[in-house]
Amino acid sequence: MESPTHFTLKQVAESIRKTIAERYSRTYWVTAEMHKLNQTRKGHCYPELVQKEDESIVVEMRGTIWKQHFERIQQKFFEIVKEPIHDGMELLFHVKITYHPIYNLGLEIIDIDPNYTLGALQRERQETLERLNKEGILNANQNLEMALLPKRLAIISQADSKGYSDFVTLLNGHPKRYHFNTFLFEATLQGDAAITSIQNQLKRIETIKHHFDAVVIIRGGGGEIGMHCYNNYELAKAIATFPLPVLTGIGHSTNLTVCEMIAFRNGITPSDMAYFLLSIFEELDAPLDEILIRLPKQIQHFMQGMTNQFGQLTRHFQQEVQSALQAEKNGFLNTVKDFEFRVKHKMTHSNQVLSELRNKIRSSSNYLFDNQKGKLDNHINLLQIHGKSVVNVNRQSIHNQENQLVRVLPRVFESETVKLEQAERHLKLLDPITVLQRGYAIVTNEKGVLSDKNKAMKGDDLKIVTEAQELRAKTDQTINR
Repeated sequence: MESPTHFTLKQVAESIRKTIAERYSRTYWVTAEMHKLNQTRKGHCYPELVQKEDESIVVEMRGTIWKQHFERIQQKFFEIVKEPIHDGMELLFHVKITYHPIYNLGLEIIDIDPNYTLGALQRERQETLERLNKEGILNANQNLEMALLPKRLAIISQADSKGYSDFVTLLNGHPKRYHFNTFLFEATLQGDAAITSIQNQLKRIETIKHHFDAVVIIRGGGGEIGMHCYNNYELAKAIATFPLPVLTGIGHSTNLTVCEMIAFRNGITPSDMAYFLLSIFEELDAPLDEILIRLPKQIQHFMQGMTNQFGQLTRHFQQEVQSALQAEKNGFLNTVKDFEFRVKHKMTHSNQVLSELRNKIRSSSNYLFDNQKGKLDNHINLLQIHGKSVVNVNRQSIHNQENQLVRVLPRVFESETVKLEQAERHLKLLDPITVLQRGYAIVTNEKGVLSDKNKAMKGDDLKIVTEAQELRAKTDQTINR
């Protein structure tokens, strides 16, 4: 049996190469995603080109970019797109289809159209904006209310970033030394890695959001290099729906990214954002400066007005006090006159009683004397009638009676005289001047002289009159007896 016709593997590979070379003799423009660039140390690149559907790779091919082509492509791409070629980009490749016996089918990349990439970035930007608008969160962060003095700031940046350094220096270097509390949350700020890095830091800040007034994302310099990440939908959504105002100062971009557009406030540079925050303090501080200028004059005017008013009140008070004193003095004089009148009336009555007593004493004495004298005359007559014997018998009795009468009358007169003197002393003691000389005082309140019917109450103003002086007092405590 004869052997079938056969070919070597090399012959087959050569046949495939010739067929492909003849069939695909010209170049083509092909769109694909640069899954991995795979640049070697010699400068050649062997990128993995893929096409995805629903995030799944449906086609994958090997690519080749020789060093001399790559340097030219990279320079041109950077000049237009403002960032280098990197993994994950969707690109428009100018390719030649090749077949290699060892490396199999591949695409030799001759050029890359940077305008297509720039357009793709713009499409991503527009798609993100439309999606946020459709979900109703495009202006969500801008509708938040900023704190009156946003001084507690959560900063998302890199510690060694010049933008971060400039931002903090400006905040703390104001002549009025406004005080800001800043806390740094370090993150990657450019390229695809920035998307996840910034989102993670936003999640950290959200857990302690009560400690902050706003979030500041700052990135210094770099033009538009790596700025495509700020058009990413997930990152833009995280900023738009963040519960605190988000402020951005992420570089010298001529075209605003989505994150800048939907942020509460954006600045071209970190310095612009620092000046914005300082302007809030300056705006609130300006009226205080104006007040400090006007305050001395207003205080002087107020003090002058108060001095004039105080002078008027003082004069009015003096007049009121003098009027009150005069009224009290008149009341006291009336009280003294009334007291003197009552004393005089009492003394007059006492003198009348004393006179009546004197008259009674005289009448009683005369009656007693006349009675005794009549008895004596009777005895004399009886003696005369009965004779000398009776006279002699009764003489001694009469003599005794006369002696008794002599003794009784002085005692009666003396007793009545003592009573009279006591009455005179009593009247003298009732004299107000005598009472005051003995250490007593006349105490009055606004109702008159204190008595059982007019008792002093706590807090009453009292007037105390002694022999030597007139005193004023205020009742601190009262004790009922």
